Amino acid sequence: MAIESLLLQIIVVPLIFAPIAFIMSRWLNWRTGWVAFIPLAFTSLATIYLTSYVAEHGAVLGVWPLAPSAGLNFTLLVDGLSAPIALTVAILCTVVSIYSMPYMEHKIGKDGKGHGAYYALYLLYAAGMLGTALSANLIQFYFFWELMLIPSWAMINIWGYGEREKIAFKYFIYTHIGALSLLAGILATYAAFGTFDLLAILSLSKSSVLSFELVKWIIFAMFLGFAVKMAIVPLHTWLPDAHAEAPTPISALLSPAMIGLGGYALVRLTYLIFPQVFEQFATAFSVLALITMIYGGVMALAQDDIKRLLAYSSISQMGYLLFGIASSYPQGIAGSMFHYVSHGTCKAILFMMAGAIILQTHGLRSISKLGGLAGKMPLTAICALIGFLGIAGTPPLNGFQSEWLIFTGAFAGAMESGNMIGVIITALALIGSVLTAGYALWAIRRIFFGPLPEHLNDVHEAPLTVTIPMFILAFITVLLGIYPKPITDLLSLIFS
Repeated sequence: MAIESLLLQIIVVPLIFAPIAFIMSRWLNWRTGWVAFIPLAFTSLATIYLTSYVAEHGAVLGVWPLAPSAGLNFTLLVDGLSAPIALTVAILCTVVSIYSMPYMEHKIGKDGKGHGAYYALYLLYAAGMLGTALSANLIQFYFFWELMLIPSWAMINIWGYGEREKIAFKYFIYTHIGALSLLAGILATYAAFGTFDLLAILSLSKSSVLSFELVKWIIFAMFLGFAVKMAIVPLHTWLPDAHAEAPTPISALLSPAMIGLGGYALVRLTYLIFPQVFEQFATAFSVLALITMIYGGVMALAQDDIKRLLAYSSISQMGYLLFGIASSYPQGIAGSMFHYVSHGTCKAILFMMAGAIILQTHGLRSISKLGGLAGKMPLTAICALIGFLGIAGTPPLNGFQSEWLIFTGAFAGAMESGNMIGVIITALALIGSVLTAGYALWAIRRIFFGPLPEHLNDVHEAPLTVTIPMFILAFITVLLGIYPKPITDLLSLIFS
């Protein structure tokens, strides 16, 4: 039972520390960040241990009765699919909590009110993402899915920039409408199988004969909910404003960690349960993915605001994620889940890079007013180079490994099924990679190289609490590019 208890603690510990952080802030002020860091560091270590356990011994299932007479249990599952996702979320939340400290100190002052509320909401947000990744019960999954929304909305609304209240409201409405579509799919699944338990549903789906129309509508309803979260075109319009105007530490979680959970959930809740019917959507999903990849890449090239460039880049990268899933081929799907990890580390680096520049240049976000910063901020420049080249799929970084699996899997799946339309779409999707390389190299050159503008003469490197989190993620990005086996071995368990 010890291993199951550790699984439960991954969710419970951040939830317990949320009110503690709020209360302790009366005395700790800006140091409250360490109250958030401690439970998240524990969560990361616990998730690393559980991930290694799954790799050696297989999945871990924890079941805790809530209402036995009603058959209602709190159920968590860590397996080859959820382990790399939960591990990515845990590590990102931990390193970004360190990054949050100098950022929030600058935002509201060392002794300003709000540190307790920020870190309490931050811990709730982390628990929501971890619970979403590990839930093995549909109602429980929906609870954590919504738990991600409330604290992230509040943090944008309170500490965001620009028209933050309007932007937060738009974000709330879009994602909540998507959640209602997801809920409709969940309730239809319950009506079909008589249970919310995912493993029971998975088992029953192999022997039950359901109406094709019913399953089609379940997949469609759930996909709408996930597509809104992933900002798949044309359901993307909430993302550029929300990610660009959110507090930068939250941008470093919204894009790298949260939106990709829609792709994970699409695999967990639809493909694995209804694979044959899911394949009927493959071409439509592939076309949407292609449009999203290209649209996001083109729009990223057109941006002058550094955070808006990264926001549109995230839209494009979610196209990659959906494209691999739409292949309905094990290698392509594994590549998509690997891409969640790759995009997570690289995009978190880049949003933290953007925040470092904004901090050190006193609020400057316009790329056209930057340049030559490699000499002033060399550590930030090194990390940014790794982050940009990673999302561009450059070897030997993790983005290359995940994109290779996505495209070769999509091509192999199309060839194996004799789907020439799929082959053509895969060839066209390579345009997305060219666009990604284009805006990545353009941004690197404009921000860090060339002549240094006179107004940047006094800029200096960001503090260690900003650069160390970037270097941790940069190290992971390089490590998984050179040695991807820990992730690929885990993902291979999905189909074994």
